[in-house]
Amino acid sequence: MEFSQDRNKQILNEDNELIQNYIDSLNLEFKRTSYGFWISNSGESTPTMAKTGDVVKYEYEVLNFDHEVIYSEEENGEQTIMMGHADIPRGIQIALQMIEKGDSATVLLPSFLAYGGYGDRNKIQGNEPLIFKIQIQDIRKNSR
Repeated sequence: MEFSQDRNKQILNEDNELIQNYIDSLNLEFKRTSYGFWISNSGESTPTMAKTGDVVKYEYEVLNFDHEVIYSEEENGEQTIMMGHADIPRGIQIALQMIEKGDSATVLLPSFLAYGGYGDRNKIQGNEPLIFKIQIQDIRKNSR
């Protein structure tokens, strides 16, 4: 158990170092969230942003930190999900709640908030930190 915890800490430190070097090398502005990922907007939620139970329509692409496209917007197509009830990476579930309708943001996820130690069993490797470029098309608020 202790080995596993030490290994996870090592992976997180490596992910964070890679992400910080990426931000520094491109001289970009990102906000580190309290959840452990970085976002290119303010990282603040507003009442008009999506919440659990809302339906969100969005487009996205996934890149690695060598800036190679793993999944393009065209390949992914437009996605429609109910917040809190979708099988998507935890970091993206949270990030979608930090982007206004009609806006876009770049999200830098350490691997534990992306696809974890297993990857997506297709194109994304295990323990791979990722770049998500997300655009919110629509937010349908839950009427409850």
